[in-house]
Amino acid sequence: MIISASRRTDIPAFYSQWFMDCIHRGSCTVKNPYNPNQIREISLLPEDVEAIVFWTRYPSPLLQYLDELDCGGYHFIFLFTITGYPQWLEAHSPELSQSIKIFKALSNKIGAQKVIWRYDPIVFSRELDFDFHINNFRAIASELHHHTQRVIVSIMEPYSSVIKRITKHLIDRNIVLNPFADYNAEQMEQFFSSLSSIAHERGMHIQSCCSELSLYGISNGACIDQQLLSNIFNIQLNVPRDAHQRKNCLCTKSVDIGAYNSCRFGCMYCYASR
Repeated sequence: MIISASRRTDIPAFYSQWFMDCIHRGSCTVKNPYNPNQIREISLLPEDVEAIVFWTRYPSPLLQYLDELDCGGYHFIFLFTITGYPQWLEAHSPELSQSIKIFKALSNKIGAQKVIWRYDPIVFSRELDFDFHINNFRAIASELHHHTQRVIVSIMEPYSSVIKRITKHLIDRNIVLNPFADYNAEQMEQFFSSLSSIAHERGMHIQSCCSELSLYGISNGACIDQQLLSNIFNIQLNVPRDAHQRKNCLCTKSVDIGAYNSCRFGCMYCYASR
């Protein structure tokens, strides 16, 4: 079993103590997000957990427990989001310089192959145009050179709840989002070719998450990737694709132990928070 911790919230940032209490207990309980009365107990015993995938933008509270997890026989990697967006989009995210510092410290501790950079979602607006993203991506990639081997990008999904929230929040700021569909194929190819070149020049494999970017030279990949986990930890995994994710998602099946509407970062584009 692969544990996802978590697509629904930032467990390392806000619930590290809860997570470790569950590790010590050997299990956790998870509510069905669509039926709160349905509660499932998930084993967290080392013999039942083949790998843990942490999703986070601030793993610092968990760092003190990594040696314990490692000694306990747990395999784990981090999907670490760093975007460098303005506060009107990411109200409570750590400062960019702080995120980069923590990323480097984590990478130095557990190895560059176990810390994957997420530059996602890519949000377009008058302020966040192609030039912004290319320069921003280059600056972050330069800082993370030698500290990661992979970067994941995606286009913001236009969920109706997300668009409604962003529109309401930004109307007084005179900020208007530019939908992905507003750009033609040539523009998008130039843009993503630039990101791809920047990543490759810094030794990073670049892939997309759910966004169909193969037309622009970036292949779709799995965030929870059993082949990657097998290679890193020298283990044999035979887990099917997760059929409960979005249409273009290639992730390996996992058990998510987080809860929706519990992350306190307040990112405007997040589908997991109201």
